[in-house]
Order: sequence, then structure tokens, then C-alpha cells
Amino acid sequence: VSGVVTEAGRVRADAVICAAGVWSNMFLASLGVDLPQLAVRGTVARTAAAPNVFDGAAGLKDVFIRRRMDGGYTIATAMTEHFPGPNSLRYFTRFLPAAKSGGDIRLSLGRDVTQAPFPRRRWSADERSPFEETRVLDPAPSAAALARIRQALDARLPDLAGLSIVDRWAGMIDATPDVVPVMDAVAGIAGLFVATGFSGHGFGIGPGAGKIMADLVEGRSPRHDLTRFRLSRFSDGSALVPGPGL
Repeated sequence: VSGVVTEAGRVRADAVICAAGVWSNMFLASLGVDLPQLAVRGTVARTAAAPNVFDGAAGLKDVFIRRRMDGGYTIATAMTEHFPGPNSLRYFTRFLPAAKSGGDIRLSLGRDVTQAPFPRRRWSADERSPFEETRVLDPAPSAAALARIRQALDARLPDLAGLSIVDRWAGMIDATPDVVPVMDAVAGIAGLFVATGFSGHGFGIGPGAGKIMADLVEGRSPRHDLTRFRLSRFSDGSALVPGPGL
């Protein structure tokens, strides 16, 4: 690594972290690095102000709630959606264990711009990149997921049944075959590190992950066993067990 190419010119650096979320597969593929990763859409809703039936965050089988400071609740379900593309075929067998582990993942029609079309996997530094073509990744919320949220909320929390949903949004989650992040140096490319594939865990472990990556880049001991998070687990014949546990 000698730097980063941007629209404003080159930035010198002898170490770079690829923390590009759902774009990480495409970016690393342009460097000849294979990171099995797919994007899934998650949908979330916000309710109007409501009685305080639960102060905190909780999962109630098929609905997840978090009390908000504005008096409402943030609501989500376990349902996510995947838009099939070239990478879906490329990594199909690797993601089978996660698909069979009980996760509620639906296939939906639509274009996943984070998947490079066949056969283009690379571009030169002076070409217009996919990241310039799609500068903001802001998917529309899923009508099916919103209907599930409504149904599950009314069934699990009768005190909140019929409560108005006043806002909804969606985001693309960077998922790996074992639903565990990658935090590692990239073998064969000195100075390149990767922190991605947080699979929905990033909100909780982001601060710790940032400290670990800072230690790796600076050559310090991360003081944690990072075996579970190594990039090579996808190519060294290891059995991939979905979930954060060992």
C-alpha cells in the first residue's frame, strides 16, 4: 500500500483499512482479494409516543423493540431481504449454512448495486468507479417487512396494538457466510487491513472493533484472540459455523 486514490487526487499512506460495509467485496475484488460477502436489506420503523410498557431494548421472538427518548419505540423484525445478483451465484454454497440456520431471509426482486456484474471485477484508478456511480446507498423500506412489524407488534405487545407508525427506513447489512465480522490484515498486500462484514452487530461492537483495528495498524497487540475474525477462514478449509459463538 502506498496510498489512496480519490477524486481530489492521491493521498499518501502506508496503511489503509477497508471498512466499506456492503461495498467491501467489490472494492477488495478490484485488488484481487476475495471476500465472500452479500448484502441484505433490513427495515425499521418508529412509532408515535406511547405508554412506557418496556424501558430498554428487547427481542420478543419475532419483533424487536427499543424505547426512544421521544416516547416512542423503534421496531424491527428478524426478516431481511436479499436481491440476487452475480455474487449470489458466486457464493451460493458458502452461504447455505447461514440460510439453513433459521434466519428469516427472503429473496426479493431488485438490483443490488453492490454486486459487480460479470465479468467486470476490476477497474483502473483513472476510471469512474462504482462508488462514484452510486454515492448514497439508501434503499426504500420493505412493504412486506413493515407489514410483519405491524403484525408482530400487535400480537406480542397488546398494550401497543394499533399504535401509529410515523416513520420507516431501511439499510443494507453487510453479511458474511458465518455472520461474523472480518478484522484482519490482508495477506499478500502489505499495509492493507479490512474491517467489514459486521452482519448487523456493528452498532454494538463498533467502538471495540475500532480500537482493535487501530492496534493492528499500529503494530500493537490487540489483546484479543482474533482467530474467529480472520479473513483466511473463508479459504483455509475451516468449517463455517453461523453465529457469533465459537
